[in-house]
Amino acid sequence: MTEIPDTWCPTVLPHVETVDGRLRFMGRRLDVPGPLPDRDADLLLRCDGGRPLAGFTAADRETIGRWRRLGLLLMAPPPRTPGRATAAPPLIVSPHPDDAALALGGTVARQGGRFLDVFSVETWTKDPYYGRHPATTRRLLLAEEAVAARVLGARAELLGFVDAADRALRRDGFFTDPAWSDGFAREEPELFDAVTERLSALLDGAGPVYVPLGVGGHVDHLACREAVLRLVRDGGLDGARLAFYEDQPYSLFASAQETAERLGKRLADAGLGELRPLLRPVDETAALTKYEALGAYRIQVRQGIVRRIRRHDTRLAQGAPDAVSPAAPAAERVWLMRS
Repeated sequence: MTEIPDTWCPTVLPHVETVDGRLRFMGRRLDVPGPLPDRDADLLLRCDGGRPLAGFTAADRETIGRWRRLGLLLMAPPPRTPGRATAAPPLIVSPHPDDAALALGGTVARQGGRFLDVFSVETWTKDPYYGRHPATTRRLLLAEEAVAARVLGARAELLGFVDAADRALRRDGFFTDPAWSDGFAREEPELFDAVTERLSALLDGAGPVYVPLGVGGHVDHLACREAVLRLVRDGGLDGARLAFYEDQPYSLFASAQETAERLGKRLADAGLGELRPLLRPVDETAALTKYEALGAYRIQVRQGIVRRIRRHDTRLAQGAPDAVSPAAPAAERVWLMRS
């Protein structure tokens, strides 16, 4: 993998704090001797994503490298230079903050993009500390998304719907089977209608639109998919602009191919067309950018899962025809809807 360029900027994660002069990360005190030196405390403040690595002293860079190995910060590429746009950037319907980056971070790193984070009010976590502090969790989940979007050069827009795990009807189980069905929408009709109406306004006149395929059957992912499909059926969105992305990390545990085949049959029977898979190559720089960005997600996404997604992307590239992905270190998979 490519070395981090000196033009990239160290960015401290929002989970880092100092309490009584000592570093804490994700609510836990780091095992470092003594209080944080004044020089290091000042360095933390300067690692704000706005200063390139080349602008730090050798001693500071050594400390930054140590903090990066501890997971306290990540590196963000410099902002894209504004220029004349040749095509509209992709618009990604993301059920939650993190879904767009997990699935399409490499594509966004190359092309830019806009995240529509639909169910952005959430507190779900398996981390005991954050489980005891839901307000902090809600705030930091959005801060994670802001950092990841900054690394990827994307813009995140929060739609403010409540996550399934925090809705009374769903909190005891927010997965449904089969993943290619639309039956769940009848169980929360008012919510589904509200999501559809909101997306209708945001997708009007947009460029390429990406929606979750629904692998794994998380009801929020299916709600986003079915809301967009309703817009296609009603003529509010051209299906030729639509692509379904492979939900991560769910496709590590369930078959994306089966979901695509079953959903494709349903769409074909309804006269909407068939689904055709397409591998999108992720070059070396875009891959580096994606996996750096995924390091921002700590409360819900374990770093072991990020490593598995990385291996999955590598296997996709290795199985791609040379004409599609010549020597690309990674790839991301989408399905296009064609009549």
